Amino acid sequence: MAAPFPSVSSSLSEPRTSHGLGNQDSRDSQLRLVLVGKTGAGKSATGNSILGKKVFRSGIATKSITKICEKGSSTWRGRDIVVVDTPGIFDTEEPAADTQREIAHCILLTSPGPHALLLVVRLGPYTGEEQKAMKEMLRMFGSKARRYMILVFTGKDNLEGMDFHDHVKDAPDVFQDLVDEFRDRHCVLNNKAKGAELEAQRAELLDMVQRILGENGGGFYTSEMFRRAEVEIQKQILAIQNQSRAELEREKCQIRKEFEDNIRMLRDDYERKMRKAEMEHTLAERERSCVERQQNARAAVETQKAILDIILKTLDLAFLVLKHIFME
Repeated sequence: MAAPFPSVSSSLSEPRTSHGLGNQDSRDSQLRLVLVGKTGAGKSATGNSILGKKVFRSGIATKSITKICEKGSSTWRGRDIVVVDTPGIFDTEEPAADTQREIAHCILLTSPGPHALLLVVRLGPYTGEEQKAMKEMLRMFGSKARRYMILVFTGKDNLEGMDFHDHVKDAPDVFQDLVDEFRDRHCVLNNKAKGAELEAQRAELLDMVQRILGENGGGFYTSEMFRRAEVEIQKQILAIQNQSRAELEREKCQIRKEFEDNIRMLRDDYERKMRKAEMEHTLAERERSCVERQQNARAAVETQKAILDIILKTLDLAFLVLKHIFME
């Protein structure tokens, strides 16, 4: 048998529970999933299968169609499903700075941490280059992070009716080692499936995510990087919320002043009551708008270009460690 895949422990890959990270709002009900794998593995198509709709661009290509981390969402059995699609992190033509920025982007979109890491591998021949990339991919997440990992094989339709386990028996040792590494945490997808077949394999994968979630005490995967990034994200969220509240208070003062100026000129009680009702309606509308902006503060932060620079600066030391892993 080929040498087993490395099991690397890292202080930056320590799983934690979801407690103590502040108010996460609707994120408490989410299932956050991250797709990782080489270019051409079928990550984007897998993301579309999981979401049950076309969100990510996908196709057969030697170069990555996905250039930046992208997020899509849908619901499944009443729960919000959030999927983050990543570019081929180990593609050698990608500069180190771009790789680091997309890692920061992935952390931003999944912070305070993903519930599952989906390692996407296309069924087919395994070259020495692919074996090395797979080992590097596993090193990236560390041995403890594998408690949250699921191996997702794409290209089930290429088996032409052959049972997957029979395919494994005839596969190279490196492929068998990979399946053994993940044991009962792997599934095989046909990303061309539709209708009942699509829903069945979607349910199989998401049920597996739920099972792993239970095995991990209901918590998500996080690390020192995620915790440090989340602190900065929460600062930006609070800044937006405070700004929204301050703007609301200024608007309310202005609206009340205009009402008082106008009402002095009125002698009719009915007209006074109508103007007061209009003012209260306007104040209520502004209050609702403020609450909505505060609730959407995280989404606003995720679209800010400056937040990636903040995260990169915050995680500078961590990236000095990760650089050698990514560019080896």
